[in-house]
Amino acid sequence: MEYILYTFESTTDAMLAEMTVTNEKIRARLVPLLPEIDAGCGLALRFEKDFDKEVKEIFSKNSLSFQKRYRLIYGENERKPKVLEYDLL
Repeated sequence: MEYILYTFESTTDAMLAEMTVTNEKIRARLVPLLPEIDAGCGLALRFEKDFDKEVKEIFSKNSLSFQKRYRLIYGENERKPKVLEYDLL
């Protein structure tokens, strides 16, 4: 399973992003940052990679800001994901 994770500089930015994305019928939620990621406010927006294009469009259309993007890749029967900086791919 793959997820995309957006980090934010403030809790307000994170909450606004979650509300905006979920209002567009995208299944997303705020989660605490993983220990491997040291960024911003400590919250991140997580959603399935299948919705990546739609979420990018929502962020652009609504002028939402984020700090960084990451890809989380979960192997079969693994609890801890492989974390990759998304913008470096």
